[in-house]
Amino acid sequence: MAVDVECRWSHEAWEPCRFEADAVGSRWNLAFNDHRIQFEHDGTGLMRMRINERSSWNSVQASWSEEGALCWGEVCARGDLPMD
Repeated sequence: MAVDVECRWSHEAWEPCRFEADAVGSRWNLAFNDHRIQFEHDGTGLMRMRINERSSWNSVQASWSEEGALCWGEVCARGDLPMD
């Protein structure tokens, strides 16, 4: 499954990105700004993220921003995110 959304790093400007889910709710990617950010969720509340395939995995917490975007660490996405 893939949908177009908007993403940003930290508090930079929003830009178009692509949300792609291998298994909705457990493995997904955000592709933007020449990066592919991978996410994994094991179903127990533990999530991890890595930027491109050569970096190491880091634990992240999901949170909602004041403007209604879903964020994982410094990366945020907004739009029709199919997370269930």
